[in-house]
Amino acid sequence: MITLFNRAISYLLIVGVLSASLALMNLVLQFSWLALLIFILTILMVFLIFQQESKIQNYDGDSIENKPIEDTDALESKVQERTLELKIALQELEDANKELQEKNTLDELTGLYNRRFYDQKIQAEFRRSRRNLTPLSLVVIDIDYFKKVNDNYGHLAGDECLVAVSACIKRCLRRSADISCRYGGEEFCLILPETDQKGALTLAEELRESIDACRISYNNMAITLTISCGISTYLQQKGVKAEHLFAVADQALYKAKNNGRNQIVQQDFEKISDN
Repeated sequence: MITLFNRAISYLLIVGVLSASLALMNLVLQFSWLALLIFILTILMVFLIFQQESKIQNYDGDSIENKPIEDTDALESKVQERTLELKIALQELEDANKELQEKNTLDELTGLYNRRFYDQKIQAEFRRSRRNLTPLSLVVIDIDYFKKVNDNYGHLAGDECLVAVSACIKRCLRRSADISCRYGGEEFCLILPETDQKGALTLAEELRESIDACRISYNNMAITLTISCGISTYLQQKGVKAEHLFAVADQALYKAKNNGRNQIVQQDFEKISDN
């Protein structure tokens, strides 16, 4: 745009100079035929200049019109390439996030959810139970005399026992909504949404019998295990909070242990303060 403007100014100056020269010569020489000749030459020169300029502009116009098409094709190709690279990167990032999330929520030894996941899930299920007015049961499980297993057979044998108990837990939980967690050491928790006291007791008894019948082979030795369980069930009792579910189930568990182990005890919520 600036170049065309500069050229127009140049042409106007040329025409002005030639017109002034024509007027001066006509005044001094008083030769009309000479003035007419100069005027004709001036018009012819300006015509030739504009014709040449028109050719240049047409050439530039064709180049400008063609160039964006080529540039657009190249740009679209690069955009598609970058988009594909971005999709691949996002997929890799999503896979990495899933893997990281699994590492953060799963217990490496047993494959059950870990304590961190339990703390998050019990809160979520408690709120859902309170909102929907549905029962929520919690089963706390402890392997009986587990310390003796480690002392008599070694910690590797103890790990095998934890894996075996976890496998029994997985087999007994048939609903996708039920959640099994390794709470810590030899202690496990089962979060059972929409499950009343009877349903929780039935499931815990099935698990107890399954583990009691299990024979764990380690270095040509057969190891037998039993478990004790404590159960609490939330039925929208007044003043009950999510953490009370574990506290009451844990009290029931210790009653089962004190009563001789290898058994299940259910405990109701007593009067609990809102504080």
